[in-house]
Amino acid sequence: MKKRGVLVFCLLSSWWTAPLWAQSNAVMDSLLAQKQASFGDAVYMAMSAVKLVPETASPADAIKALKGEAWGVSVLAADAPITLGQYAFLLMRAFKMRGGLMYSLFPGPRYAARELAYDRLIYGDASPYRTVSGREVVEILGSVMRYEESRS
Repeated sequence: MKKRGVLVFCLLSSWWTAPLWAQSNAVMDSLLAQKQASFGDAVYMAMSAVKLVPETASPADAIKALKGEAWGVSVLAADAPITLGQYAFLLMRAFKMRGGLMYSLFPGPRYAARELAYDRLIYGDASPYRTVSGREVVEILGSVMRYEESRS
């Protein structure tokens, strides 16, 4: 009987919170289907991961929030493809990650991609100028989140 009560509670609480996660799931589904990840969706994922925008925000809201930060990240159109370097730089700024000597001297997309590759958070081709797929955006974000969690 106790198990049935827990099951009912879980079902009701998931029904009640489903509208809060709807935007996040829609962006995630859209992102995973993209062969070239869009700038807006990638920014949304990074900004919502560090709680700078709520999960109910849109990619446009995330870009507005990014413009409000003094990170030096180039802001593109929401539907523009994002490169690995741009995404790596965005993540390093969002998660306040420290880099090595070259990143400290010349913070930017090139050395951000190299830092994430050095920390083994990027697998495969770490060229900062190539575009990333939606799946890569999610995988890299997950790697960065696990890495940061293990350091704290």
